[in-house]
Amino acid sequence: MALRRATPPDHMDPEEARQAAYATALRLLAGRDMATARLRDRLAARGFPAGAIDESVIRLTGIGALDDRRSAHAAARTLVMVRLRGRHRVGRELERLGFGHDEIEEALRDVVDDDAEAGALARVVRSKLQGRPIPDAAAYRRLFASLLRRGFPAGLIRAALGGHWRRRGGEPDLEG
Repeated sequence: MALRRATPPDHMDPEEARQAAYATALRLLAGRDMATARLRDRLAARGFPAGAIDESVIRLTGIGALDDRRSAHAAARTLVMVRLRGRHRVGRELERLGFGHDEIEEALRDVVDDDAEAGALARVVRSKLQGRPIPDAAAYRRLFASLLRRGFPAGLIRAALGGHWRRRGGEPDLEG
């Protein structure tokens, strides 16, 4: 059975547009949680009028289907536990997903504690090194940069890599 796209919103009367916007929003949320701002953007991109979008958001928030706080926490947990990202990257990703500053700060505080971040970093380091020491300064720099891109803080990375550095005389010269 082929899926049929709804009638374009500009050819609907206001009541039909409100119903179609609500139904579309429910379908979008059936796949996963999302930020209110992102849902608004997705509905606007499909041509729904602002009034229909506002009403859909109010209804969905009222029944608990749309909850930025819950969604931000779920996204942060996924980013840390599954995607193995550090605090800085999680914050940037949540911002990109459309969450507000307050929701991001709360999710970072509640989900990305020091233990979770250190655990995620340890899993990434174990996976990348597979029990081998870091052979040279160039490999150390590449791994360090890779972990920074994942959003882990430099001090935590240095501590995590210290035991894997082949030359026990300290960190490699990162300038060269």
